[in-house]
Amino acid sequence: MLSRILVGIDGSTYADKAFEYATSLAQKFEGSHLLIVNIIEKFATVGHSISIELEKDREEMLRKRQDKARSMGLKSVDVIEEEGSSAAKQILEISLRENIDTVVVGSRGQYLTSEDFILGSTSYKLAQSAKCTLVIVR
Repeated sequence: MLSRILVGIDGSTYADKAFEYATSLAQKFEGSHLLIVNIIEKFATVGHSISIELEKDREEMLRKRQDKARSMGLKSVDVIEEEGSSAAKQILEISLRENIDTVVVGSRGQYLTSEDFILGSTSYKLAQSAKCTLVIVR
């Protein structure tokens, strides 16, 4: 049984598909807890006004996803907003801290950095290090 499902969202088409997949999993496993997570990767080059705009967008995006999940009949839905230098690292830490048994993410994110081409994307990093089941949605 899947009891604790984490879905990472960032506003991308792939994250939308991951959200749909995660909510359908949670519906199939009645009583599952869905945790909707958004990580804002902070870079030294991002200005204060851009950071504020990202945070506003994030709050609306998370609220809409939480409302949608609840409208689908899911009773246990929470959101987590975090910031860090690596979305993959933050998701791994959250999954351990929250005893997540399944992580669902999109295969590509909203924002690509130069590191994505050298080190790999968030989904690739998660595939290498996740301690639980990982579903990568296309």
